[in-house]
Amino acid sequence: ISVFFFITTEVYSDISKKIIKNLESANNYSFKFAQQINQNKETGYCILVFNRKINCKYDNSGKILISDGKNLIVKSKNSNIPNFYKLENTTFYSILDKQYLINQIVKNNVRNEYGELFINLNYQDTDIKVFFDKEKLHIKGWKTTDIYNNSVLTEIMIKDVNKIINENIFDLEKFN
Repeated sequence: ISVFFFITTEVYSDISKKIIKNLESANNYSFKFAQQINQNKETGYCILVFNRKINCKYDNSGKILISDGKNLIVKSKNSNIPNFYKLENTTFYSILDKQYLINQIVKNNVRNEYGELFINLNYQDTDIKVFFDKEKLHIKGWKTTDIYNNSVLTEIMIKDVNKIINENIFDLEKFN
C-alpha cells in the first residue's frame, strides 16, 4: 500500500510541476465559459489577465463582469447602475492570481479523483475547487459559492493563450 501511495504521489507531483510550468508561461487566457448557478446556466466569453484582471460578456443576458485588478464590477443589460466590489473580497482575487495558484499547487499538489484534475483552495473561508485540463494542463474551470451562498460551477474552454490584449478593456470608468 505504501509503495502504491508513493508512486501515485510522484505521478501527481509531476502533473503539478507541469501545471505550474504552464501557469508560469501563461500571461492571459481568452476563453468561452459555461456557468451554472443552481439550475440557471449562462454562457459567454472572457479575457483573463493573470494580474487579477478579467473582462467577461455574457451571451444572452448581456451582463458584463470586469476587474481592473483591484475592483470588480457586475453590470446587467437592464440596469445603468453597476455593482462594485473590492476584488479582494471575492473569490476572483485568488482565481485570477497566478502566483497564488502556483503557491497553492506547490503546497498541496494537484489531485485526481473521478477522472478530474483539481486543487482545493480556501480563500476567506470560501472553498474553491480549481479544475485543470488533463491534456493541456491549463485551468478548465472552478467551483465555488457566491455571495448569496449559491453553488457556482464555471467551465472554461480556452481559445487562446498569451494573446495580445488591449488594457483598455479593463478600464472601469467606461462602465460608470
